[in-house]
Amino acid sequence: MGIHTLILHGPGRLFRGSALLLAGLLLLAGCGNRETAQSPPPEVGVPPSLREDAGPPVQVVRLDERQAAELSVRTARVRAALAPYTLSLPGEVLPAPDHYAVVSAPISGRVARIYAHEGEAVRPGQVLLELESLEFANLAADYLQARADAAYLEERVARLRTLVEKQISPRSALERAEADLVRARAGVGAAFARLKALGLSDATIEGWNSTDRERPLLPVTAPIGGVIDRHLVDLGRSVTAYDEMLTLIDPARVLVRGFVPPEEAAFVQVGDTVEVGRQAASPHPLTGRIATINPALDPDNRAVVVNVLLTTEAGWPRPGQTVSLRIRTGTPRPVIAVPLEAVTYDGEQPVVFVRTAPDAFEKRPISIERVGPGEAVVTGGLRDGEEVAVSQVFSLKALSRFEQYAEE
Repeated sequence: MGIHTLILHGPGRLFRGSALLLAGLLLLAGCGNRETAQSPPPEVGVPPSLREDAGPPVQVVRLDERQAAELSVRTARVRAALAPYTLSLPGEVLPAPDHYAVVSAPISGRVARIYAHEGEAVRPGQVLLELESLEFANLAADYLQARADAAYLEERVARLRTLVEKQISPRSALERAEADLVRARAGVGAAFARLKALGLSDATIEGWNSTDRERPLLPVTAPIGGVIDRHLVDLGRSVTAYDEMLTLIDPARVLVRGFVPPEEAAFVQVGDTVEVGRQAASPHPLTGRIATINPALDPDNRAVVVNVLLTTEAGWPRPGQTVSLRIRTGTPRPVIAVPLEAVTYDGEQPVVFVRTAPDAFEKRPISIERVGPGEAVVTGGLRDGEEVAVSQVFSLKALSRFEQYAEE
């Protein structure tokens, strides 16, 4: 029934005709939506090499007989192996841990005498200065009194043993005297230990006599042999316990700290050989080995610190100097290294030409981890045993571009 016929009828029939028309329109719209929801037909005639999800096309340069004879391309076979690696980095020189000492005041007092000054060489045990201290005098007096008490009780115990054997004195008196002797000997040991903590030798302490009338001066000795670097006290200066008075450095051995970039830290290991020079290409470097590697990054340099203990020569290097380090090491895992003459660039992408047939070379993109002297370490794009062109690389690159343009 046409639309005009519906309109010419009465109101009831017009309403029913409009409803039928609306239902028909909705049915047509539903059919249109179902057709739209269907997936479009796949593209026809698009080769796989031109699709967006396809990888880069493989490009092979094929040489004819004349080109092969004229170019005479030389190749090198690459192998996966542990490759030697030389890492250059800056460093600083510090005193070696066991060749540096801080001399502090063992007790409060006053500097009474000074025997050595800055820049002077001293030997181990040499007296550097003396302190006058009331506290030291009291410790010395306690030790002498404890030693005298112990000596008296030893004689008393010896007498009582004789009297007990003769049944003149009771055994209880001997037992009390023996207990007193044990306590006295413990007091001697404690007083002796307090004096030893001040740095005094056994011979010095045991050589004291209770009849000495000289003022007690505490000698402060050198813990190591070396040269006085800093002298922080003067004659008559008052000091308190643990005040720093001077520092000693033995210049025969130093600690060199090298700063390795975090991305290259995997290439260094304890025991690697290190050359230390005044500059990057020093003609006569000193040779040492990595003693330790710090586990965390240095907060100032944001680098991994390697520590090298080094014996100095002719007073070099000195603590405080900056030096250059060359670490001779190797890769931590087998890698493929290609000669630098085999590598060219297609824009920013490094590529090599891999021989796939006697006169055919595939242009292969590669991933380079690092570039060393004469070779590049490759992390992707090459397999163990493949041959790469090491001569006429630019000619192969030109031929590859010519073939690419010819295809286009």
